[in-house]
Amino acid sequence: MSRDLWEREYVNHSISSSTNDRPSHGTAFLRKHLPRISQVVGPPRLLDLGCGGGRNAADLAETGLAIFGMDFAHRPLLAARTRLGPGPSRLVQASMKAPLPFRDGAFSLVTAFTSLENVTEDDRLRALAREVWRVLCPGGLFFAYFLTPDDGYYLPLINRDGDGRNLTFDPVTDLRQRVYRVEELSALFRPSFALVGADRISFPDIRSGAVHQRLLATAIWQRSEEGEPE
Repeated sequence: MSRDLWEREYVNHSISSSTNDRPSHGTAFLRKHLPRISQVVGPPRLLDLGCGGGRNAADLAETGLAIFGMDFAHRPLLAARTRLGPGPSRLVQASMKAPLPFRDGAFSLVTAFTSLENVTEDDRLRALAREVWRVLCPGGLFFAYFLTPDDGYYLPLINRDGDGRNLTFDPVTDLRQRVYRVEELSALFRPSFALVGADRISFPDIRSGAVHQRLLATAIWQRSEEGEPE
């Protein structure tokens, strides 16, 4: 996805997430797993991949974890800094398609709120999983909230390619993305991440002047010690 396109989104605001101050629906699922997160023996730090304008990072700052937000575009990080305020959070401009600019075992929790969709190739997703595995401490958790092939808005826009990938193109935003099922992501993350919880979240949403019944998924995986993802 073009960085310029995402920079423009924080000027044009084609999708609600670039202006919405409320955290996404996925944060409620993550909060249910706070007891599990508190049991992780490691650095009390959270890395939010593709943090955008920081609405989820700001909400999760209440967990007591030190927040690190990462996004590949500059304007979203400016919005995130405004939301997060002058506290101890750290914001970094970097791409999920490159090595993560953090040391080994630096985090207890890594989150990805509707950002894995921008990683469309299996090999790139596996490379990202290797990096997440590296920056997580032993037993650390990886959480994702993501679009599914059953989403009421994206369903008519899906093109399933010869490799079985569900790819979408949104003519309103020019976003080219991939939508996933929990089982698909879990298979790509094996053997180094074990699924410990998942759910589906449905809600009505207004997009392009019409109401669509959205269907997204949440999942949380735990870093295992069977070796880095292949």
